[in-house]
Amino acid sequence: MLTVLRLLFVIPLGFVAACLAAAGVLIGPFLGPLPAWSDDPLYLIELGTAFAIQAMQVGSVAFLPWLGFVAVTELLGLSSLILHVLAGLGGAFAVLRLAYDSAPPSEGVRNAVLVAGLAFALLYWLLAGHGAGGWRAAFQRDEARRIETAKPEKTEAKT
Repeated sequence: MLTVLRLLFVIPLGFVAACLAAAGVLIGPFLGPLPAWSDDPLYLIELGTAFAIQAMQVGSVAFLPWLGFVAVTELLGLSSLILHVLAGLGGAFAVLRLAYDSAPPSEGVRNAVLVAGLAFALLYWLLAGHGAGGWRAAFQRDEARRIETAKPEKTEAKT
């Protein structure tokens, strides 16, 4: 039951939270200092809209590679932080390569995309990735318990 809940809720919510973290990293350098709350209420609407659009963009770009990565890590039980960080860096390099094929981007854009990939990977690992493959161990324990209870008890014959 916990495995089903993990697959239905924890993993997708980890993806959404990782997209929000990456969006925050990507949009952060362009914000500048925040005004006081009472100065400009429309600024908060603009900020929320930009953040939501950036999160949707990150999610749409990262969804299919993330889905493949999650399938591999869950099936093989790979829950290493280093593996997740390397996958985040690989995804960031792939985005840079595909988006800026002809001319390299500025150093600020490069750094923002790399840090966003790291933020995505780290937050996903914290929320859902550290338990990858845990269902396999639970399944093996259940199988061992099932085999143990199915064994007939040995009775000694009295002569």
